[in-house]
Amino acid sequence: MKPEVYGIDPIPTDARHGKASSLFTLWFAANLGIPAWFLGVLGLSLGLGTSAALTAVVIGSAIGAALLAFASRLGPRSGLAQLPQSRSSFGRRGAYLPAVLNWVSCLGWFAVNSVLGGELTAELLHLPFALGLALLSLVQVVIAFVGHDTVHRVERYVSLLLFATFAFFSWKAVTGGVPVLVHGGFNFGSFALEVAVTASYLFSWAPYASDYSRYLPATESGTRIFAMTFLGAFLSSAWVEVLGVLLAARFHIASAIPLLRAASGGLMLFVFAAGMLGTVTANVLNIYTGATSLLTLDVRMSRGVATIVVGVLGAVFAYLGERGFSGYYENFLLLLSYWVAPWLGVVLVDTMRQSGSQERGVAPGVYAFLVGVVASIPFMSQTLYEGPVARALGGADLAYYIGFAVAALVYAVSLRPASRVRAMRTVQR
Repeated sequence: MKPEVYGIDPIPTDARHGKASSLFTLWFAANLGIPAWFLGVLGLSLGLGTSAALTAVVIGSAIGAALLAFASRLGPRSGLAQLPQSRSSFGRRGAYLPAVLNWVSCLGWFAVNSVLGGELTAELLHLPFALGLALLSLVQVVIAFVGHDTVHRVERYVSLLLFATFAFFSWKAVTGGVPVLVHGGFNFGSFALEVAVTASYLFSWAPYASDYSRYLPATESGTRIFAMTFLGAFLSSAWVEVLGVLLAARFHIASAIPLLRAASGGLMLFVFAAGMLGTVTANVLNIYTGATSLLTLDVRMSRGVATIVVGVLGAVFAYLGERGFSGYYENFLLLLSYWVAPWLGVVLVDTMRQSGSQERGVAPGVYAFLVGVVASIPFMSQTLYEGPVARALGGADLAYYIGFAVAALVYAVSLRPASRVRAMRTVQR
């Protein structure tokens, strides 16, 4: 296996290869793991009944998968990774802002996943947590270091084992006689919060999306790219989250790892191994895209070195963040949604513009992005901060809807004067 030679430069036509179907297995494997399982369990811990929690995770997964699939369509058009594409609307220096945020997000996701994966690895191999974490991190860094094609290959093969594991859990859930209501019924604030967290789990992948579709030929169908990405992400995440809800209801356990142990029965070692591999499928994407985000900052290092930097820092954060994991996880997902949603709003409008220009300084997308973030503050709901609107709605978190809409609107309006100027110059000629 030869390491990938391209960093964030456009992929040349003669290096393009693959089919859109590879995106299905990649996003299916990346989301078929313990983090998504935890989201299903979270619904009951928020006080929702089984029916309400099931509805929330399905709605949230559909929203998040659709936004991820939209971003995935952009890769073959330019051959660029996702964050470098932001230079079209943010400017070269302006794109430093989402690049920094995404780099931090990649490190955080790596740490979040590695806390669970490190615990599973340590228990499976009878090792201290620090050693299990180090071993798991090494495997993930090596895969991401080799690069794009190896990442796709690993995701494809591991998805088969993960599918078998969660098929087993599905059988356990179906034959378990799950009660209709557990730990309460319906509360709008908790329901909206569960939808927000579940959606942000998937659409927080959007700044990664083109990294794994940019090698596809430019002639590949955009509709097919959207469909394969959407189905892979939605089916896996919704499936695992639904199982989390049903099994938490059956065993009356609202904590992810103890529930995993209770539900696995005599196959605990197999299930723990699958959980560990699920961490790998998610984290190689965090490391790979963390490296491309770092390179978008115009740092002078190779993709391989950037990969190692992300892997080492992420492992350190995971080790430091082992305690108090549940609260950290929920808040981290919500924090992700607050910047990713306005960024997506700008990207959506810019895609419709299809200018392809890259200003060297700071472009209007930065200001629209910042306005979107500020506008969403009153709607935020988490333990670190609860905005006045969210408080009035019983804790419902609507921030990412507001941030997305406001940023898209502001950016669209900011483009109109420039369009009129270009039109007048055309007439004068």
